[in-house]
Amino acid sequence: MAKRFLNIPISITFSILPGLKHSREIAELATVHGHEVMIHMPMEPEGYPEKNPGPGALLVSMSRRQIEKSLDDAFRENPYARGINNHMGSRFTASKEQMERVLSRLKKQGLYFLDSYTSPNSVGVHLAKQMGVATIKRDIFLDHVPTETFVRKQIRELIRRARIQGRAVAIGHPYPVTLKVLQEEALSFEKEGIEVVPLGRLVNGG
Repeated sequence: MAKRFLNIPISITFSILPGLKHSREIAELATVHGHEVMIHMPMEPEGYPEKNPGPGALLVSMSRRQIEKSLDDAFRENPYARGINNHMGSRFTASKEQMERVLSRLKKQGLYFLDSYTSPNSVGVHLAKQMGVATIKRDIFLDHVPTETFVRKQIRELIRRARIQGRAVAIGHPYPVTLKVLQEEALSFEKEGIEVVPLGRLVNGG
């Protein structure tokens, strides 16, 4: 599925979950094909442990050392990553103390933080700006309703917001329906005068 997304003729940034069988392979493959790569870092959601963010997750109960070890493990597996965004994380991203620990490590390594904004209580973007960490917030989820009609509607909304705001960030998943619609709509961005760029360019004001 990752290889199929590589063939879409727009500059998709690949956000890769750590600790899975093909995590490093996909990171290498995307990088070789000229795509920017980041880490889709699992973080504690509301409802944990019934809702499980997966292996290597950052938890509110962790010490600074434990958080840094989880981040180090993720970056060792994916040395190509330019930054991270949160997978789940509605509880973790609301914790100022824990987000400060994450953002301190990102600042030290010159990496960015994309807030997936899974909760309106997230302190991620505000805190990152305070700390001088490059950051941006997700505007659109493309496929939380995984139907062609919905994904197409979200792409139209993405284009509309990009026009109004000057830029917009969409997050999607490696679903067959998302692949199909992006393949079919890839040329729509150019026709609408919208340039699709690596996330790092948006984060750094490019």
